Amino acid sequence: MNRYAFFIVVFVSLALVAIVTAQQSSPRHCYRFTWLGPDYNNGSVYLNATCNDVTKLSDKEPCMEPLVVSMDGTWPNVSYIWDNHKEQATCVLGDSEYCAQYTFYFNGTPLNSTYMCTKALTSNNTVVSPGCYTQTIGSFKKRVCLCVPIAGGMPCNRANPTSATTLVTMGLVTTAAIVILNKNLITLLEMYSVLTRGNAILTYTLSVLACLTFLCFLSTLTVDYRTAAHMNTVKVVVKNVPDYGASKERNDLGFLTFDLKTDLSHLFNWNVKQLFLYLTAEYITPSNELNQVVLWDKIILRGENALLDFKNMNTKYYFWDDGNGLKAHNNVTLTLSWNIIPNAGLLPNIPAIGQHSFKFPSDYTQTRV
Repeated sequence: MNRYAFFIVVFVSLALVAIVTAQQSSPRHCYRFTWLGPDYNNGSVYLNATCNDVTKLSDKEPCMEPLVVSMDGTWPNVSYIWDNHKEQATCVLGDSEYCAQYTFYFNGTPLNSTYMCTKALTSNNTVVSPGCYTQTIGSFKKRVCLCVPIAGGMPCNRANPTSATTLVTMGLVTTAAIVILNKNLITLLEMYSVLTRGNAILTYTLSVLACLTFLCFLSTLTVDYRTAAHMNTVKVVVKNVPDYGASKERNDLGFLTFDLKTDLSHLFNWNVKQLFLYLTAEYITPSNELNQVVLWDKIILRGENALLDFKNMNTKYYFWDDGNGLKAHNNVTLTLSWNIIPNAGLLPNIPAIGQHSFKFPSDYTQTRV
């Protein structure tokens, strides 16, 4: 390399360093004004209004003077503002600040938009990333876009969005102006965290399942679960023995065998998980107006044989009376009932159609039963 080339390289290097230094030292500008929206033009009453006048109609919405309207209500010409009103409608970006554009929509149509310099922090007081953050409340939508301009260049908060689309949905955006004027934005952007999204999905899933379960219940609400059952007693005896389970007093203890025939197959539908059957003896004594004793029960699951045809069956539980009311009793009634165990819904108690009455002998038996 000759010395002329060396001087050229040094000169170019110094020039590049000077340009970079000049750019770094150049201020970065953001637009700072409030566009009143498409409902206002150069003939509107707000042409000479202040932010105090504007925010009376839009409570808690940010506003920055000067107020800007366009000739025909369209988005403002930011290039014209930069060329002709730079001093009045821009701000110098400070450390840890962003250029921000806050736009308020109704049914997708922008109502107003505020441009500003501001800080943007998360709920943990950490700086958020540039991007756009939205909130939807019914037909209303709020959109905040944050960006960092190039030093010495035009402000970056100059987009004219036609709809409030979501570009970034992470974190919690809070700015100095927005926190004071629009605290609802905090609630919005918190819901976009991973935890709250998962919670929203889980809640929605449970809500759908609850609705389906309720529909399942309604679909079988009017089904008639009654059916006929035929019962008969084969052997009936009574003894008088001490009841050591309750007291040492001697009480009547009945013994009987029975026949039972019924078909419960048609009771099973897609909302019936199982049937709980029980055979009850009912009778009246001088000491009690109504006595009910469960003598036998059975669980029938879906898919099992529900056609019952039992002969000479023994009772499953003891037939105790709390006294001497069984001897010579001539009107004891056997009834079959069942509980419907559904997948969803009520647990009705259904009595069978048909019953059987019998009487106990007038003498105690002394034989082994």
